[in-house]
Amino acid sequence: MIRRMMLAAVVVSAMAVTACTPKAGGPPTLEDELAAGNLTAAEEILNERIANAKDDAEFLRYTFTRDSIQLVRRDFRRDSASVVDYIKRYIPDVTAEKIAEWEASGVIEYKIIDGRKCYFRNAGPNVFNVDPEAIAIKQARSGGGVSSLDSVLLIQIPEITSAPSGQVTAPRRMKIRHEIFLKESGAVVPGDTVRVWIPYPRTDVERQKDVVMVEASEEYFNDPTCPQNTIYFERVISSAEDAARPFFIEYEYTSYGQWFDMSKADIKPYDTESELYKTYTAERPPQIVFSKRIKDLTAKVVGDLTDPYEKLCAIFDYITANYPWASALNYSIIPCIPEYVLDNHKGDCGQVTLLMITMARCAGIPARWQSGLMFHPRNTNMHDWGEVYYEGVGWVPVDTSFGRHNDVLDETGVGEKFFNSGIDSYRMIANSDYSRDFSPSKRYGRNDTVDSQCGEVETQRGMLFNGTDYGYDFSVLEYK
Repeated sequence: MIRRMMLAAVVVSAMAVTACTPKAGGPPTLEDELAAGNLTAAEEILNERIANAKDDAEFLRYTFTRDSIQLVRRDFRRDSASVVDYIKRYIPDVTAEKIAEWEASGVIEYKIIDGRKCYFRNAGPNVFNVDPEAIAIKQARSGGGVSSLDSVLLIQIPEITSAPSGQVTAPRRMKIRHEIFLKESGAVVPGDTVRVWIPYPRTDVERQKDVVMVEASEEYFNDPTCPQNTIYFERVISSAEDAARPFFIEYEYTSYGQWFDMSKADIKPYDTESELYKTYTAERPPQIVFSKRIKDLTAKVVGDLTDPYEKLCAIFDYITANYPWASALNYSIIPCIPEYVLDNHKGDCGQVTLLMITMARCAGIPARWQSGLMFHPRNTNMHDWGEVYYEGVGWVPVDTSFGRHNDVLDETGVGEKFFNSGIDSYRMIANSDYSRDFSPSKRYGRNDTVDSQCGEVETQRGMLFNGTDYGYDFSVLEYK
């Protein structure tokens, strides 16, 4: 999976080059065309290579690169007019000079594709997530008030922090439906075998218990030991009716909150020879890499601190202060996500989590990934967070994007600091790691080579694209 992810990133890395310089005496290469943003020409080269592939490995490699081009196209599909129109909803007199300033700083992301300026699908909304002046304008127009998510956390956090430190508490039992539905895109025809992977709650984590499958659309396979846990379906399509039936699961589970009062924790010195320490303080390219930039930044942020929790707090505070939440590019098309956050001064939950994990490991603190879905009332979504390990305490949840800069949460007595050693009860944990193979493995690429939240689909002929070839929906059927 790491190899495939690196191939996907090649597309975006090459597109970062501003000019194409073909090799002397020959036509432009695939790399030349990608560098120039000539994606249609690159696809033509790839189609020829796929048709003439000498073996299965070469076929899959070129197919995966071609699929990655489609992921780039999907993310960069807006034109200038649509971006400006969105911004004018809140700033009617926005100037061309201001737009150019935002483009130059990366607040507005775009790429040159086939000679046209193509903007990130959420470029307009991201202006009001990242630029302080734009944020203030939008907030003034919205009127403020306590959000529906904050209203849940105002109840949850005191409930969780009243329990003994580290104890799982405040159980919430939920019934969930998650479905995948095929679209009439022509990607699936009678005779195809459709393979589907839908995320499913882990049974090996302390904060998640009593997982029960209530109903499934058909027979399924599940390997609960897989780091990215899924329910796997396989259906031979014999008719339009077969294609129209959704793949779905309905399950119940109980989720728990947890908070560690680190002011009273007795943190021991790390056993630096243990397998746990070596594994979770190691680099793991292409995402967790101790580049000179990461090393220098971590040293600056941590300074002379020696206590692991104090180091983590410094990293947590630095990230939450400097990298506001913003809608993310598809992770598969980012060469190195932590470096992307540093370059673009923003990041969504998974992006800042990977930066936190990288900096924590660089500082000698074991850290790992966790992700899945969030099912807070009226706030269902995908979500990522992490865990850090303290000797003598254990694994402690850290959510680098939740509750940040929120004065409302100060009413709980803990505030946003709750999330540097705690987590609420409305999570579904499907993944204990990132960029791991499914069980059974996919043959073709994934819409997201890092995370697993929406669900993935392919046929015997190739990968299907989320949003074009299939859609998904997940929701809480019942809070018990």
